[in-house]
Amino acid sequence: MRQNLLFFLLMLCAQFSTAQNLFCVDSIAFEGNHRSKASALLRDLNIAEGTCFAQDSLKAVLEVAEQRLFNTQLFNQVIADTQTVNGRNTVRFNLKERFPIFPKPNLEFADRNFNVWWTEQNRKLNRLNVGLTLLHNNVNGMREVLGVGAQVGYTQKFLLSYEKPFVDRKKQHGFGASVQYLQNLELSYQTEANKLRFIRFERQPALQLFEGALWYTYRPQFSTKHIFKTTLQQYRIHDSIANRYNPDYLGEGRKQATVLGLEYRMEWNKVDNWNYPLSGQRFIGIATYQQMLNGKGMPSMHLQYDWYKNPYPHWYVSAIGRARWALNQTVPYIFQRNLGYDYDVLRGYEYFVMDGSLFGLARLNVKRTLIHKNIKLPIRYFQVIPIRIYAKAFGDAGYTYQKEPGNNSLNNKFLYSYGIGLDIVTLYDIKIRLEYTINRQGLRDLYIHKSGE
Repeated sequence: MRQNLLFFLLMLCAQFSTAQNLFCVDSIAFEGNHRSKASALLRDLNIAEGTCFAQDSLKAVLEVAEQRLFNTQLFNQVIADTQTVNGRNTVRFNLKERFPIFPKPNLEFADRNFNVWWTEQNRKLNRLNVGLTLLHNNVNGMREVLGVGAQVGYTQKFLLSYEKPFVDRKKQHGFGASVQYLQNLELSYQTEANKLRFIRFERQPALQLFEGALWYTYRPQFSTKHIFKTTLQQYRIHDSIANRYNPDYLGEGRKQATVLGLEYRMEWNKVDNWNYPLSGQRFIGIATYQQMLNGKGMPSMHLQYDWYKNPYPHWYVSAIGRARWALNQTVPYIFQRNLGYDYDVLRGYEYFVMDGSLFGLARLNVKRTLIHKNIKLPIRYFQVIPIRIYAKAFGDAGYTYQKEPGNNSLNNKFLYSYGIGLDIVTLYDIKIRLEYTINRQGLRDLYIHKSGE
């Protein structure tokens, strides 16, 4: 009897001791979410009412919650703390909300990057695009995105898009749609010596493109997202391109073509900051099939894996790998874009493109924080302006394969580069990269980019 009583008392003491070391969430409160609804924010948190965790892990749990809310791109700043009143524990989030309807003036280069426009195109003003996009990033306070855009200049474009991230009670299923029309008087119609060749017409557009897209999203958990997308594109090119300059642009001398696209995209995102990661891992896989009606089809796969580490205070290391593989090697010119476009650029080779059916790209960065400040202003939606500047050293390596490279001497060859630079990150996901790079061929230059890596 005494042994049973002693055992009961020991168990009671153990449970009491454990309870004393636990923090149980009785309620969650948001402050500063003037437009964003709490139900849309609770979906992305790592805690819920009734959640219990060890007191010594409280700081880490709140940091993750802050990161998740910041990654919704609805807030300029997120600060979490706790409050206990009458034995009830409340987790509070102080939010600095972004301006929901953001007019985005657009002044950009028609070329792939600033250096190509400045050096090779001699800073021609007729190669600039001027436009205005109105993005409502939080329609109804439920993170729906509505976009309307128009652009004049080198490329005349009109865009309308809408995305609803969730339509069900569990907030896992969503959809989106977009339509756009664009036309250019000038077009890159061919690649020679790993450079794009352009032709310009004054009376008729070189290219007209209409595109409609529909997509469905499934997000079973915070870090995992699946996207199923279908697109329909209608191309029309100038007669001279099809007849004279590059009959293979759309294939077999076509002047117009309709392309049906099917795409599956899987994202697994475990990084701290989705806009500018400093720790964590990320994987993106994209399987695409493009079928030209009455023509050839091309299945392809694009893979990306990112690794970020913060080994010491203010020091960061990252490694990024990307690869693409297209199964059909004899396709029209519009399907041959490979390395040198969008984010798939080997630093130090910004002036070049490497078309083909296969590429591999690896990047290594070592960074150190130089400036990490928040500037406070008495202006709503601009109350906190973060300024982050990082110095870095980096190296890239890559390879691209083309079945018949012709005079494109950078294809089918191992390439590498290295250099130093600065990354500047500030309000509303603005990023600027300044990179002084030396490549395998000995070409060295200072490159400017307004995007992440």
